[in-house]
Amino acid sequence: MYGSEDAYAKHYGQLVGWKVEQIAVDNSDENEPEGWYGLVFTKGKKKKIAWILCDSEGNGSGFLNIDKVDTAQ
Repeated sequence: MYGSEDAYAKHYGQLVGWKVEQIAVDNSDENEPEGWYGLVFTKGKKKKIAWILCDSEGNGSGFLNIDKVDTAQ
């Protein structure tokens, strides 16, 4: 997914200035009985979740998959 250190810095830079508010747990995947864990970040009313994966494909060294969360209700 990412081919250089600068790409990783840009990807993780999405979290600069955001505050960790809580832990997210997704137990919906029957193939992952331990569940998926993430960090919930907030900035004002905006939210992001950084899912803790092995790598961008989920099978190597550490990687955070960062998702925006739609809070409009």
